[in-house]
Amino acid sequence: MIRCLGLDETETMVRESVLTRLGDIGYAADGAARVLEALAELGVLAVPLASEFGGMGEGLANAALVLEPLGQNAHVIPFIETLCMPAAIAEFYPGFAPLQEALRSAASVAGGAVLAWMEPDRGWSRLPGCVVAERNGHGWLLRGQKALVRGGDGAEAFLVSAVAEGQPALFWVAADTQGVLRTPLRSVDGRGLADVAFRDVIVPADNRVDDGNATAAIDYAVDVGTALSLAEAMGLMSRSLEMTVAYLKAREQFGVPLSQMQALQHRMVDMYADIECAWSLTHEALCSLSVGASVPSRQKAVSRAKAYVGRTGRRVAQEALQMHGAIGMTMEYPLGRYLVRLTAIDLDYGDGDWHLGRLADDLRRTVL
Repeated sequence: MIRCLGLDETETMVRESVLTRLGDIGYAADGAARVLEALAELGVLAVPLASEFGGMGEGLANAALVLEPLGQNAHVIPFIETLCMPAAIAEFYPGFAPLQEALRSAASVAGGAVLAWMEPDRGWSRLPGCVVAERNGHGWLLRGQKALVRGGDGAEAFLVSAVAEGQPALFWVAADTQGVLRTPLRSVDGRGLADVAFRDVIVPADNRVDDGNATAAIDYAVDVGTALSLAEAMGLMSRSLEMTVAYLKAREQFGVPLSQMQALQHRMVDMYADIECAWSLTHEALCSLSVGASVPSRQKAVSRAKAYVGRTGRRVAQEALQMHGAIGMTMEYPLGRYLVRLTAIDLDYGDGDWHLGRLADDLRRTVL
């Protein structure tokens, strides 16, 4: 479907190169490192970055050229976490040298930094409440805990949101800093996560990243992660439909291919229509990913897309599984991985209910 979005020659070449390379690799349960290395060799990990970092310099939306093929092949790597979301923070603070160096490092598969924003028992709230930073001489003292930090199991540093003097703030904390306790976790879709505790962590004054507008930076970065995860979902959905069509053409019942049965044709058409609608909303969300764009417009575009694509992705994969029958349930058949990953995307960066709530809040503000 992405071919219908008016890609130019360079964008088409990037996408086709990624698709070809990922097709050569194939799937392996422990293949994330190989996929990262392969994409680094192609130079496409830097695609969403500014030109001085080897990127295309045309905005974070270009990450979709990598994420959609990743979805088509059901590969799960910390691309959004270590490159796209930190790059979003860097758009607000281009002069923060450690972050710029982390982006260079991540683009060559050598460490990187991730945003630590979720906290225990605070749902999808994007603002800090559990982690507190207090002045300590010429620096800061951090206390609290972050939960389910995406990519946190292997990160070399964290961009930690914290409450400082009553306001949200962002701090740069190296993973090996004394008092940082990391508990690696593994999600059902294969991603590396971590719970990270900060026990009286001393942070130098110049490790504070923000200049007073941390709320806007955090909200933008999480919106970037949300929208780009939907680009990956589009690859997963499209390939789920392709597998279903191919299977029904090959499978016969009563001497007739299943693809000729009208009831199944209707279901496949519904899947196709759902994917087309999802692409339109995802494209709108991706086009809104710019620091200079209207914040309310971006929030509405991202939340509209997430509320629709998250649930629709699960429904498309479930329909594909139903039409495959028993073979779709086997461990050897890849469709199960697609459903698992689409389920994780539906629940990530705020589920559909949270994003519908954000849309409702905006509507109430507009009306009242």
